[in-house]
Amino acid sequence: MNILITNYVLNKPSGTETYVHDLAIELYKRGHHVEVFTYIMGHLAETLLQQGIHVCTDLKKIKQKPDCIHAHHNLTAIKAARFFKKTPILFFIHDRTNVMDYPFKHPNILQYAAVDYNCKERYCLENGFADEDVEVIYNWANLSRFKQREVISPIPKKALAFSNYMSQTDIFPPIREACLSQGIEIELIGSGNHNATMIPEDILGQYDIVFAKAKAAIESMATGAAVIVCDFRGLAGMVTPENMSHYRKYNFGMKLMTRKIQTDLIVNEIRKYDCENISKVSNFIRKEADFLSIVTQLEQVYLRIIREYDNNKRGKYKINYYNYLTIKKLAFKRSIKIQTKNLKKKSKLYNFYKSLRNRK
Repeated sequence: MNILITNYVLNKPSGTETYVHDLAIELYKRGHHVEVFTYIMGHLAETLLQQGIHVCTDLKKIKQKPDCIHAHHNLTAIKAARFFKKTPILFFIHDRTNVMDYPFKHPNILQYAAVDYNCKERYCLENGFADEDVEVIYNWANLSRFKQREVISPIPKKALAFSNYMSQTDIFPPIREACLSQGIEIELIGSGNHNATMIPEDILGQYDIVFAKAKAAIESMATGAAVIVCDFRGLAGMVTPENMSHYRKYNFGMKLMTRKIQTDLIVNEIRKYDCENISKVSNFIRKEADFLSIVTQLEQVYLRIIREYDNNKRGKYKINYYNYLTIKKLAFKRSIKIQTKNLKKKSKLYNFYKSLRNRK
């Protein structure tokens, strides 16, 4: 198959960027012709190029007409649908609130997908999609990279806050305080702390407890770490045999993080540490979130929508002006917000007044 994957940005190791990176490489290994269209190229785009996978910011430079499009993000999906007017599309959302994941409607989209049931609600509860028209295709862990440790420590000694959203002054402090109160060393890794890693598989095995969400949480569990689901949205809790299926349903993500991140609540979760339970959770996630089996599932979706399109099937959610206008308005607001944020950062006057406030 010739497969085109779209993603708004392909730069740092987070979210859909890592997802696209790993998916493209595996599909390429399986003999498919894979290309990636993005608006912003960075480090991850360069690593794909080095491995022979074409990445570009101009659809005119796509080397082969795709048989199907795996589309992330509405703006890139719109662009691809307009350019390849006779190509079936799988449209996939990974975030319940991100403006780029507001569902795009088009007759060439023969399958809508969500990474969990929270994102499925964005389709069905917020935008009127029928339940049977949205397939949940869960997140994964690449088990060839994330090896399971042979021994789980009976007592937690080292912990890791693994997030791009935490910093030494934001979200992390109560986690650090809780860990230290229990005699546990704690480190923070992520872009918010200016030390993001491209090789998490090399470090996760060093920690007994990992504070993370979504894909980072899944990868941590795969190594045999105890995982406490939390991030900037709030605290969920320790993943246990009792809640692991429910947490999986919601991608160990925002739907679950309903409590405040505060020291006493974190301590309560740390005290749930249990070797036997950690082992059960790790075995569960390694069975349920196997990267290779989920890529096979995606291949089957690609083949099905290609066959259906060839048989003149079209999606029932037709493109309409309201849907298009909503996406454009959301994208415009996001652009203005980012520009304002960048201007503030660059403004000497802003920094001057900020320093004055800090002195008070």
